Amino acid sequence: MHPDAAAVAQAFAPARLTMARELAGMRKRDLADAIDRTAAAVSQYELGQSRPSGETLHRCAAALDVPVSFFTTGRPHLRLDTASAHFRSLRSTTAHQRQQALAHVELLWELIDQLDQVIELPAVDLGPDAAASDPAATAVLVREAWGVPSGPVVHLVRTLERRGIVLTQLPGVDAETIDAFSAALHGRPMIVLSHKGNPMRQRFSVAHELGHLLLHPEPAPGSRVHEREANTFAAELLMPAAEIRDRLPTPVDVTALKETADGYGVSVAALAYRGKDLGVYSESTLRRVMATLTGLGWRTDEPVGSRYPGERPELLVRAAELAAGHGLPLPLLAARLHLPLPRLRDLLGMAAPRPHLRLV
Repeated sequence: MHPDAAAVAQAFAPARLTMARELAGMRKRDLADAIDRTAAAVSQYELGQSRPSGETLHRCAAALDVPVSFFTTGRPHLRLDTASAHFRSLRSTTAHQRQQALAHVELLWELIDQLDQVIELPAVDLGPDAAASDPAATAVLVREAWGVPSGPVVHLVRTLERRGIVLTQLPGVDAETIDAFSAALHGRPMIVLSHKGNPMRQRFSVAHELGHLLLHPEPAPGSRVHEREANTFAAELLMPAAEIRDRLPTPVDVTALKETADGYGVSVAALAYRGKDLGVYSESTLRRVMATLTGLGWRTDEPVGSRYPGERPELLVRAAELAAGHGLPLPLLAARLHLPLPRLRDLLGMAAPRPHLRLV
């Protein structure tokens, strides 16, 4: 038996095994196969009905790519469920996929808790109280409160991060099946992005999730009303009616639409729908535009001609770099979170260091 695993077995935290399994995207039967145990045994471990041996924990650690110490008690642990977050649809993703995404947020919360002990993250400023406003009016108020000038929101991700909103990108293949989602954890709002969609679609997703955070303090995953309101907010934030209406080409020309869409950092499809919602385009005109975009392959892979080729979150990377200069270097942070250093870099959205070639 491995001595460290034997010690961990005495301080075993069942919820930590669940978290590590969900982070790895494994079902109970997958883990059971990997450690040569039954799915029923894994369930008993996670429910605290039985305690795994040190040898079993060592196998779990190897299968889940975490140190054995990850399974210990003694540090804060946030548990989330689907009802805690703004998921677009409960039908397009499985419960298994949602739990993997939520486990990522749980671990992110622990990371932020560690950073908060060393440095001060930007104060949360979501802008105006949206309780008495409709979605479009709230978007107008947000632009005014945040001092966003007319025209496109130049760097949406940076604008949100400066106001204390944490943005992160889901690692892993399963992220392709999940749209962006958001949650507010102990006053710190988070927006989680997937790798799904091009940069213009992702900008709209960020604005959509901001709408949820402002308009819907109580999440209702899959709510069509909430989704429609968040879309209305995002459209007004990124394409203000007062200025975009006169910029919409009539008659419709996809080339001209593309030029305007690129200028505002949105997709042609989003701009066409905006034109329809503002009464500039008819339903039949919108259908023709969508058919043209489908024929071009732009519904799924629109070429990026925008001035906003991609807005990667930077807050967590900058925070980790600042913390490293104040007594919390990455190896120590990884040790406190009981994570391998590469996993911590993935969580932060930090590129892995490349070795330097020196010629002598």
